[in-house]
Amino acid sequence: MSMNRPVNPYPAESYSSAAPKPAEREWRVGSLSMGITLILIGTAFAVSIWQDTEAYKLLLWVAPVVFVLLGVELLIYLRTAGKSNTIVRYDWLSVFFVGLLGAGSLVLAMLMSSGIYGELQREVNMTTRTAYVESEKIAVPEGIKKMVLQSALYVTWEEAKVNELQLIGQIRYRSTEPITNQNELLHTNIAGSTLYVFVNSPDMKSGVLSSDWLNPNLILTIPEGVEVERRPY
Repeated sequence: MSMNRPVNPYPAESYSSAAPKPAEREWRVGSLSMGITLILIGTAFAVSIWQDTEAYKLLLWVAPVVFVLLGVELLIYLRTAGKSNTIVRYDWLSVFFVGLLGAGSLVLAMLMSSGIYGELQREVNMTTRTAYVESEKIAVPEGIKKMVLQSALYVTWEEAKVNELQLIGQIRYRSTEPITNQNELLHTNIAGSTLYVFVNSPDMKSGVLSSDWLNPNLILTIPEGVEVERRPY
């Protein structure tokens, strides 16, 4: 006698379809680059503090590294985009931040190579100073009847009852470095009965965006009775 076997309500196909699917992985293009970029920026600022160097010089190295990292992430995206268990998305905020930082580094490098950044930095470091002038006394020989004055700066003269020549006064100027040759501006030469006097200007730097300026207030003491002729510089 045959017996009816119980029918399985869950066929084999149901077991196979109910099997768990492999977990999907998500890859966000730009997140890795942004994380490493932030690490590089923080490291650059830390090194600039410890080593007493300028941070912008270290940040110039960030731009090429950032672009390399972003390119590597794009290559990984192209390799993993066809896999069924990998979801690739763009982290647009990170990509924008990394691109903005890289573009800023390139602009900074262009400004430095053209010299514009140096002039802007020099303008920020400008300081208004005052230099006091007191040159060495130069003896004027007997028989000098005429003095020819040629000066790069505006100089007035006063007569004194001495046979000496001296440049005194002060120079108000704006520069990044102090003047060191203010007492070496006076030079003389004698030709017959004529004394030639030359007053030079301190070394100053000129640029497109930033230039030194000075406001001299100088007095030249000369012997009494000597004719003075001022000639243009």
